[in-house]
Amino acid sequence: MSITLFLAAALSTPAPVTLTVPAPTVEKSDVGYHELLAGRPEAAIASIEKSGLARAGDPLALINLGTAYKMLGRKDEAQRLYKAAVSSDDRFDVELGNGRWVDSRRAANIALNQLGSSEVLALR
Repeated sequence: MSITLFLAAALSTPAPVTLTVPAPTVEKSDVGYHELLAGRPEAAIASIEKSGLARAGDPLALINLGTAYKMLGRKDEAQRLYKAAVSSDDRFDVELGNGRWVDSRRAANIALNQLGSSEVLALR
């Protein structure tokens, strides 16, 4: 009986709400932004990996790490990282290199769509 009530209670709870919040404050170099703009993908990879943010699933770090790999011609790795950012439980408003703010999932989808082009998406 108590199991049935627990299941009924669990099934009647509303679905979780997704909120978009500003990205956490981190040093811009932690996500390799300046290195990417300077055309130094190896330095961006080192910076992002050192920060541990990509391993933690931070979408901003995943996208910039993917961009660094794209710049090195490793598009399969870039695609994997962009897809990880799209499916991340974390979601932030991120600033594109042109100053426009978008949701991190939108930014990751933009990066995926640009995978075959020479355009580079760097976020801060």
